[in-house]
Amino acid sequence: MLLMAGAILANGAAGLLYVWSLFILPIEASLGLGRADLGLISSLALISFTAGASVMPAILARIGRIGVACIAFALIAGGHLVFGLWPSWTALALGYGLGFGAGSGAAYAFALSLAASLPAQVRAVAIGVALGAFALSGILLPVTLGGWIAAAAPESAFLRIGIVVLLVGLFCVLAVLASGASRRDHEAQTVAATAPSIDRPFLVLATIFFMLCFIGLAMISHAAAIAASAGIATPGYAASALTLGYLAGSILGAPIAERLGERPALMALGVLALLGTLAMFSASPALFFAGAAIVGVTFGGSGSIMPVLLGMRYGAEHISRLYGRAIIAYGLAGLIAPDVAGRLFDRSQSYAPTIGLCVVFAFTAIVAPLLLERSSRGR
Repeated sequence: MLLMAGAILANGAAGLLYVWSLFILPIEASLGLGRADLGLISSLALISFTAGASVMPAILARIGRIGVACIAFALIAGGHLVFGLWPSWTALALGYGLGFGAGSGAAYAFALSLAASLPAQVRAVAIGVALGAFALSGILLPVTLGGWIAAAAPESAFLRIGIVVLLVGLFCVLAVLASGASRRDHEAQTVAATAPSIDRPFLVLATIFFMLCFIGLAMISHAAAIAASAGIATPGYAASALTLGYLAGSILGAPIAERLGERPALMALGVLALLGTLAMFSASPALFFAGAAIVGVTFGGSGSIMPVLLGMRYGAEHISRLYGRAIIAYGLAGLIAPDVAGRLFDRSQSYAPTIGLCVVFAFTAIVAPLLLERSSRGR
């Protein structure tokens, strides 16, 4: 229970990455920055997130869990505090874009490592819950503090968030210490640091992960605009539907994947991505929002099932290290998908080309699992 509490706290703090959109208008008004300037901050944070998640397992093997937790929360809090104390574009780029982004990625991978270290009978459920916590900030903060964030000076909001993150980090460190995990898992960390080499099945899994993340990020980054383009009267609800679907997919994806096995789980996600994407092309509000929620399920589910599938194929002791490599696919999708969707719309003044590209990726994700030969561990 204590390890799960630590994982939830770590990933809840990491999920502040998806709250950035709340600050765009206040920062734009306060500092006189353009959307391109703020878009670069988001890109820096995403790149740093991917880097932080990728290197976390190697750092974990060297300094242990308490060290990683301290570094991750220091970066997350520090990224907010730097801008809170010295509000400027430079502070955003260095503090939030680089510092917070890296800390968020490290906290995300750290939360996964805590969940993956639990006994086999509860591991899949623990991974789902831990990764689902990543969506908590994106759901709770807009609802509870969205109005205050929009009205307050952005540096004041950043300062207060930074202080709260420090307190959350303290509770996370205490939970890991109380669990005794920092004393028990040194050998497991050393084993995890020597993960298997990249082979064809891993590349297939990473490619499928990229395609599902591309669909999710393309839809999320343009959700309200896609809804407005389809004639939906309440386009702002599109992001909410996607986020709720993401939470459901994160929590349920891992245990379902453990039951279904590798190929069926991946093919099911591809089918859902296809159906959800097609539904988002509808002018019917009910069908559109149902499609948005389904796309959210596939996006959250892809991140949740991938660690389980990697554990089934390569061994649970290698989950953290291998997922740290696979998450590069998420980073690439994050860099490419929003930009491609925007450029396709600018050329055609329609989101039909983006929908069509996502349909192609979804269909490919359905077929690609057939390239995976059965492993001695998986099914």
